[in-house]
Amino acid sequence: MALLEDIKRWFSTTATDPLSVGDQILYDSFTHLQNFVEYNLAQIYTNNSDNTYKSREKGLQGIEWLISQKSKDPIYQAALNEIKVLYVWWVDLRTQRTQPFQNTTYDMFKDEWLTQTEEENSEYKEFMDKCRHSEKLRNLYNTEDTKMLLRLIQIRNYL
Repeated sequence: MALLEDIKRWFSTTATDPLSVGDQILYDSFTHLQNFVEYNLAQIYTNNSDNTYKSREKGLQGIEWLISQKSKDPIYQAALNEIKVLYVWWVDLRTQRTQPFQNTTYDMFKDEWLTQTEEENSEYKEFMDKCRHSEKLRNLYNTEDTKMLLRLIQIRNYL
C-alpha cells in the first residue's frame, strides 16, 4: 500500500495543487503581458488617463494601430507582432487546452495491479496506456510553455 501512496503523492494531478515555482514564473510573466495589452495599450490607444481602464478589444486595436505605423525599426515591428502572438496564445489558445489527466486519476488504480503486469490484465494495461498518454501530453504542454516564455523574455524590453 505504501507504493501506491507514494505514486499518488509524486504524481499529484488535482487542480487544487499549488503551482510550482516554475509555473508561477510562467503565470506571473504572462499576466504582466496581458496587463500590458489590456491596460497600457488600451489606455494609450483610447487616450484614456484613467489607469484602471482595461479593455482587451482596445488593447488589441492598439497593437494593430502600432503595427500599422510601419516603424523604421524592423526589430520593434517584430516585437509588436510577437506581443500580439504571445498575448493571443496566452489568453485564447492556451486556455482551450484539455487537462492531461482529465480522464485518468490515480484513484482509478487498483491495489491488485501491484502484483500484476500489463500483459496479464487488460484493464490495467488500458489504465497505464491512458497514464502514458497523459504524461506525454503534459510534457508537450510544458515544452510549449517553455518556448513561449522564452519568446516573451526576448521581447521584454518592448513592453
